[in-house]
Amino acid sequence: MQNNTSKPYVCVIGGLNIDLQGSSNSPLVFNDSNPGEIEMSAGGVGRNIAENMARISIHSKILSYVGADALGDFVINKTTTANVDTSLLIKHSTLPTSQYLSLLDDNNDMLVSISDMRIIDEMTIQDINNWKDTLDHCGAIVIDTNIPVEVIEYIVEKYNHIPLFLDPVSFAKTSKVLHIIGKFHTIKPNKLEAELISGISIKDDESMLDAAQKIFEKGCKQIFITLGKDGVFYFDGEEYGHYLHEGVNVKSANGAGDAFTAGVIYGFLYLNSVKETAKFASAAAVIALQSKNTISENLSEHNIKLLLKDEM
Repeated sequence: MQNNTSKPYVCVIGGLNIDLQGSSNSPLVFNDSNPGEIEMSAGGVGRNIAENMARISIHSKILSYVGADALGDFVINKTTTANVDTSLLIKHSTLPTSQYLSLLDDNNDMLVSISDMRIIDEMTIQDINNWKDTLDHCGAIVIDTNIPVEVIEYIVEKYNHIPLFLDPVSFAKTSKVLHIIGKFHTIKPNKLEAELISGISIKDDESMLDAAQKIFEKGCKQIFITLGKDGVFYFDGEEYGHYLHEGVNVKSANGAGDAFTAGVIYGFLYLNSVKETAKFASAAAVIALQSKNTISENLSEHNIKLLLKDEM
């Protein structure tokens, strides 16, 4: 753990988009207009991690793309209001701001979604070079796998002296960074992603430890294997274990992983062990789970510490 007493900033390089969610008041009737509600919010894995970090007192900067459009202005305003530094965002002249459209039925279960993230594919190695002055002096860099693989490859080589944190995002997107996974200081895969990275089928605690050890041998210094309702398995080559925060009243699972990642960064910067980090990050995820919103208004450094104190 770095355990800094100063206040470093953290750069997040990843996805930023508009989330559009439509929900029907009644059972959906296909091929017809359905009365309901449509909500718009700022989203994207990278952006959400950056906002969660800001909410727990980490100075965060988001490095990404938006369109030169009204949706881009909306997401910039929402992100800036959340105390995330958006000054390095690049406005694309022709492509629209990324959008994620989901359709829910009357039970709030997702039926279908469409993701338009063409703009993030425009990120280049030259962009990383243009951000050099900022990246050179940051305390850590967080990467999500939405950005082009050649850009990720360049970052892990050029900034191997800075702690790099990876959010794999999905099983499919994890596969594109398998060849450089050991370049990351810390990764946060779920069980399926950990199996893919390690090549080990996880069936019990013993195979979980074997998988974490295998990932550690590839070069990662910290591994957090998230297990949904079963908590998290943590490993740093010396200390390992399983942690579960009991008695969670879940309102929505959306955003819990992003809050957890923010908590992991906090632990690296300010805590003393991988176990403490697992507990802090889990508490951040619990607060997210207790909110219907992707990012909880209640998430703060103070509230996480209160939650952990109540657990003792």
